[in-house]
Amino acid sequence: MMPVQESSQEKIKISLIGFGQMGQAIERLSKNDPRVDVHFVADESNNRDGEALQTDIFKSSDVAIDFSHPSVVLKHIEFALDAGVPLVVGTTGWNDKIDTISTKTHKVEGKVVYGSNFSLGVQLFIKLAQKAGELFKDDEFFDVTLHETHHIRKADAPSGTAITLAENVLKGQNSDKEITYGIPKNHPIDTDNFYVTSQRRGSVFGEHSIDITSLYDNIQIKHEARSRDGFAAGALKTAVWLTKQKPGFYLIEDIVEDILG
Repeated sequence: MMPVQESSQEKIKISLIGFGQMGQAIERLSKNDPRVDVHFVADESNNRDGEALQTDIFKSSDVAIDFSHPSVVLKHIEFALDAGVPLVVGTTGWNDKIDTISTKTHKVEGKVVYGSNFSLGVQLFIKLAQKAGELFKDDEFFDVTLHETHHIRKADAPSGTAITLAENVLKGQNSDKEITYGIPKNHPIDTDNFYVTSQRRGSVFGEHSIDITSLYDNIQIKHEARSRDGFAAGALKTAVWLTKQKPGFYLIEDIVEDILG
């Protein structure tokens, strides 16, 4: 009896929304993943007003992955929810709308995973940031700051990952400090604030460092991405995971251990 070969119809059908460097990396890695098939791409050429997300081919997707732009990502999420397509969102710059999107996701029984960074190594680094906050408490002895560097084409600053890291440090410290981006130009820093700084340089994939200083110590905890493939691989792994889940709005930092198995 001849063995039954797996057909492309049995693969998880993925639509990519946005086809910049991240979208291209996801497509390239997908070709070596027997579980998935990128069967549709929505980009600037066919999706200027969201029209590509209203087509039958998009609606037939098992899951979609969005790495587009902060100016259009909310529209994409709305279209995906209306189409009943589970969505992995890697586009950042819309944190102030998370509660609104979460509410709609639950209302329509949709599936959305949002992550400021889909590198699974970064997600574990975020958990380490919270632990660092627990160990280096918010007091006068230790001072904790955060700095991030990305390539010059990145659309938002600070990075979504930097925001998440800062929030987790303060969560670990049980601190109500205000997160401040940049440093003041004309007066000293406010010790009641937690400072996050940014730099845009060359083609850096992503660097995040938590710096802990005292009168006697300099301690640095750092994550440096080697390539975009780590983000792409994490997004693909998350997309496969999402197809098997119950409806809901998920944050990557809450589910990373489940995704890793």
